[in-house]
Amino acid sequence: MRARQFRNVLVDATAVIIGNGPSLDNTPLEALSKKYVTFGSNQIYRLPFTPTYYSFADSKHLGLLPLPEDFKPRAMFCRAEACIPDNVPIYPIAWPGFSTDIENFVVFGASATYVLLQIAMYMGVNTVLLVGVDHYYPVAGEKDPGKMYTAGKTDPDHFTCGDGQGYCVEGVQYCRPSLDAVIPYYENAESIFRANGRKIVNCTPGTHLEIFEKGNIEDWL
Repeated sequence: MRARQFRNVLVDATAVIIGNGPSLDNTPLEALSKKYVTFGSNQIYRLPFTPTYYSFADSKHLGLLPLPEDFKPRAMFCRAEACIPDNVPIYPIAWPGFSTDIENFVVFGASATYVLLQIAMYMGVNTVLLVGVDHYYPVAGEKDPGKMYTAGKTDPDHFTCGDGQGYCVEGVQYCRPSLDAVIPYYENAESIFRANGRKIVNCTPGTHLEIFEKGNIEDWL
Protein backbone atom coordinates (compact mmCIF):
# COMPACT_ATOMS: atom_id res chain seq x y z
CA MET A 1 0.00 0.00 0.00
CA ARG A 2 1.01 3.59 -0.59
CA ALA A 3 0.08 6.64 1.43
CA ARG A 4 -1.63 8.37 -1.50
CA GLN A 5 -4.64 6.05 -1.30
CA PHE A 6 -5.43 7.47 2.16
CA ARG A 7 -5.42 11.14 1.16
CA ASN A 8 -8.71 12.76 2.26
CA VAL A 9 -10.46 9.47 3.02
CA LEU A 10 -11.71 10.97 6.31
CA VAL A 11 -12.77 14.44 5.13
CA ASP A 12 -14.73 16.31 7.84
CA ALA A 13 -14.47 13.36 10.24
CA THR A 14 -13.83 13.47 13.97
CA ALA A 15 -11.11 11.05 15.04
CA VAL A 16 -9.40 10.03 18.27
CA ILE A 17 -5.63 10.05 18.62
CA ILE A 18 -4.54 7.84 21.51
CA GLY A 19 -1.42 8.57 23.51
CA ASN A 20 0.20 6.07 25.85
CA GLY A 21 -0.11 7.92 29.15
CA PRO A 22 -1.41 6.43 32.42
CA SER A 23 -4.77 8.22 32.08
CA LEU A 24 -5.54 5.70 29.35
CA ASP A 25 -6.35 3.22 32.13
CA ASN A 26 -9.56 5.18 32.70
CA THR A 27 -10.39 6.08 29.11
CA PRO A 28 -13.38 4.33 27.43
CA LEU A 29 -11.55 3.29 24.27
CA GLU A 30 -14.15 0.76 23.17
CA ALA A 31 -16.96 3.31 23.47
CA LEU A 32 -14.92 5.84 21.51
CA SER A 33 -14.06 3.33 18.81
CA LYS A 34 -17.75 2.60 18.22
CA LYS A 35 -18.28 6.25 17.31
CA TYR A 36 -14.97 7.45 15.88
CA VAL A 37 -11.97 6.35 13.86
CA THR A 38 -9.01 5.85 16.21
CA PHE A 39 -5.24 6.22 15.81
CA GLY A 40 -2.70 4.52 18.08
CA SER A 41 1.04 3.98 18.19
CA ASN A 42 3.98 2.09 19.69
CA GLN A 43 2.83 -0.56 22.21
CA ILE A 44 -0.89 0.16 22.02
CA TYR A 45 -1.13 -3.46 20.87
CA ARG A 46 -0.51 -4.57 24.47
CA LEU A 47 -4.03 -3.50 25.35
CA PRO A 48 -7.06 -5.65 24.52
CA PHE A 49 -7.88 -2.99 21.93
CA THR A 50 -7.00 -2.42 18.29
CA PRO A 51 -7.08 1.12 16.85
CA THR A 52 -8.36 1.72 13.35
CA TYR A 53 -4.95 2.98 12.28
CA TYR A 54 -1.52 2.38 13.80
CA SER A 55 1.83 4.13 13.50
CA PHE A 56 5.37 3.28 14.49
CA ALA A 57 7.90 6.03 13.83
CA ASP A 58 10.67 6.08 16.46
CA SER A 59 13.87 4.33 15.38
CA LYS A 60 14.80 3.90 19.06
CA HIS A 61 11.87 1.49 19.45
CA LEU A 62 12.75 -0.95 16.68
CA GLY A 63 13.44 -3.48 19.42
CA LEU A 64 9.69 -3.68 20.09
CA LEU A 65 9.20 -5.47 16.79
CA PRO A 66 7.83 -7.71 15.42
CA LEU A 67 4.22 -6.75 16.00
CA PRO A 68 1.86 -9.45 17.32
CA GLU A 69 0.39 -11.57 14.54
CA ASP A 70 -3.16 -11.02 15.80
CA PHE A 71 -2.82 -7.22 15.80
CA LYS A 72 -4.78 -6.19 12.72
CA PRO A 73 -5.64 -2.49 12.41
CA ARG A 74 -7.15 -1.28 9.14
CA ALA A 75 -3.78 0.11 8.08
CA MET A 76 -0.33 0.63 9.61
CA PHE A 77 1.97 3.59 8.94
CA CYS A 78 5.41 2.46 10.06
CA ARG A 79 9.02 3.36 9.37
CA ALA A 80 10.01 1.97 6.00
CA GLU A 81 13.09 0.21 7.39
CA ALA A 82 10.94 -1.74 9.85
CA CYS A 83 9.89 -3.97 6.92
CA ILE A 84 6.45 -4.69 8.34
CA PRO A 85 4.16 -6.69 6.01
CA ASP A 86 1.16 -4.80 4.58
CA ASN A 87 2.65 -1.56 5.84
CA VAL A 88 2.19 1.96 4.47
CA PRO A 89 5.84 3.09 4.67
CA ILE A 90 6.59 6.46 6.24
CA TYR A 91 9.86 8.32 6.30
CA PRO A 92 10.33 10.21 9.58
CA ILE A 93 12.81 13.07 9.62
CA ALA A 94 14.16 15.14 12.50
CA TRP A 95 13.35 18.57 11.18
CA PRO A 96 11.17 21.52 12.15
CA GLY A 97 7.83 21.67 10.42
CA PHE A 98 4.65 19.71 9.82
CA SER A 99 4.21 17.48 6.81
CA THR A 100 1.01 17.79 4.81
CA ASP A 101 2.08 15.02 2.43
CA ILE A 102 3.03 11.89 4.35
CA GLU A 103 3.94 10.07 1.17
CA ASN A 104 7.10 12.19 1.04
CA PHE A 105 7.96 12.30 4.76
CA VAL A 106 6.64 12.94 8.26
CA VAL A 107 8.32 15.11 10.88
CA PHE A 108 8.98 13.04 13.99
CA GLY A 109 8.70 16.02 16.31
CA ALA A 110 9.85 14.14 19.45
CA SER A 111 6.48 12.46 19.83
CA ALA A 112 4.47 9.65 18.23
CA THR A 113 1.40 11.85 18.75
CA TYR A 114 2.87 14.48 16.43
CA VAL A 115 3.28 11.89 13.69
CA LEU A 116 -0.34 10.79 14.15
CA LEU A 117 -1.52 14.40 13.83
CA GLN A 118 0.18 14.62 10.43
CA ILE A 119 -1.38 11.36 9.29
CA ALA A 120 -4.82 12.49 10.48
CA MET A 121 -4.56 15.81 8.63
CA TYR A 122 -3.44 14.04 5.44
CA MET A 123 -6.51 11.82 5.70
CA GLY A 124 -8.76 14.87 5.99
CA VAL A 125 -9.78 14.67 9.65
CA ASN A 126 -11.50 17.86 10.77
CA THR A 127 -11.51 17.41 14.56
CA VAL A 128 -8.93 15.46 16.54
CA LEU A 129 -9.73 14.35 20.08
CA LEU A 130 -6.60 13.59 22.11
CA VAL A 131 -6.76 10.99 24.88
CA GLY A 132 -3.92 9.45 26.87
CA VAL A 133 -1.74 12.50 26.16
CA ASP A 134 -0.80 13.20 29.78
CA HIS A 135 2.40 15.04 28.83
CA TYR A 136 3.80 14.05 32.19
CA TYR A 137 6.26 11.33 33.19
CA PRO A 138 6.30 11.18 37.01
CA VAL A 139 9.32 8.85 37.10
CA ALA A 140 11.34 8.87 33.86
CA GLY A 141 10.67 12.54 33.26
CA GLU A 142 11.94 13.85 36.58
CA LYS A 143 15.36 14.88 35.27
CA ASP A 144 18.07 14.47 32.62
CA PRO A 145 15.99 14.49 29.40
CA GLY A 146 17.69 12.56 26.64
CA LYS A 147 19.58 10.29 29.06
CA MET A 148 18.76 6.61 29.33
CA TYR A 149 16.37 5.40 32.01
CA THR A 150 16.01 1.83 33.29
CA ALA A 151 12.45 0.77 34.02
CA GLY A 152 11.64 -0.61 37.46
CA LYS A 153 9.03 -3.13 38.59
CA THR A 154 6.20 -0.73 37.82
CA ASP A 155 5.81 1.88 35.11
CA PRO A 156 3.62 4.79 36.24
CA ASP A 157 4.64 6.79 33.15
CA HIS A 158 2.42 4.77 30.79
CA PHE A 159 -0.85 2.85 30.67
CA THR A 160 -1.17 -0.54 32.33
CA CYS A 161 -1.01 -3.32 29.76
CA GLY A 162 -3.69 -5.95 29.25
CA ASP A 163 -1.51 -8.59 30.89
CA GLY A 164 -1.21 -6.42 34.01
CA GLN A 165 2.45 -5.67 33.34
CA GLY A 166 3.99 -2.26 32.96
CA TYR A 167 4.32 -0.71 29.51
CA CYS A 168 8.10 -0.84 29.95
CA VAL A 169 9.02 -4.11 31.64
CA GLU A 170 11.57 -4.16 34.43
CA GLY A 171 15.15 -3.69 33.21
CA VAL A 172 14.23 -2.20 29.83
CA GLN A 173 16.13 0.98 29.01
CA TYR A 174 14.59 3.88 27.16
CA CYS A 175 15.35 7.51 26.56
CA ARG A 176 14.11 9.98 29.16
CA PRO A 177 11.59 12.27 27.46
CA SER A 178 12.14 15.94 26.79
CA LEU A 179 8.70 17.44 27.26
CA ASP A 180 9.98 20.92 26.46
CA ALA A 181 11.30 19.74 23.10
CA VAL A 182 7.88 18.68 21.85
CA ILE A 183 6.10 21.93 22.79
CA PRO A 184 7.12 23.89 19.63
CA TYR A 185 5.89 21.00 17.48
CA TYR A 186 2.52 20.90 19.22
CA GLU A 187 2.25 24.67 18.84
CA ASN A 188 2.94 24.23 15.16
CA ALA A 189 0.27 21.55 14.82
CA GLU A 190 -2.26 23.75 16.59
CA SER A 191 -1.48 26.65 14.25
CA ILE A 192 -1.71 24.54 11.10
CA PHE A 193 -4.96 22.84 12.10
CA ARG A 194 -6.57 26.21 12.88
CA ALA A 195 -5.26 27.78 9.67
CA ASN A 196 -7.04 24.99 7.78
CA GLY A 197 -10.31 25.40 9.68
CA ARG A 198 -9.73 22.29 11.78
CA LYS A 199 -9.18 21.78 15.48
CA ILE A 200 -7.47 19.65 18.11
CA VAL A 201 -9.21 19.08 21.45
CA ASN A 202 -7.26 17.58 24.34
CA CYS A 203 -9.70 15.37 26.26
CA THR A 204 -7.04 13.79 28.48
CA PRO A 205 -8.09 14.15 32.14
CA GLY A 206 -5.37 15.80 34.21
CA THR A 207 -3.20 16.53 31.19
CA HIS A 208 -0.17 18.76 31.67
CA LEU A 209 -0.27 19.83 28.02
CA GLU A 210 -1.69 23.35 27.73
CA ILE A 211 -1.32 23.96 23.98
CA PHE A 212 -4.68 22.70 22.76
CA GLU A 213 -8.30 23.45 23.58
CA LYS A 214 -9.42 21.35 26.57
CA GLY A 215 -12.48 19.12 26.48
CA ASN A 216 -14.25 16.32 28.37
CA ILE A 217 -14.46 12.97 26.65
CA GLU A 218 -17.94 12.43 28.09
CA ASP A 219 -19.20 15.30 25.94
CA TRP A 220 -18.14 13.41 22.80
CA LEU A 221 -19.72 10.06 23.62
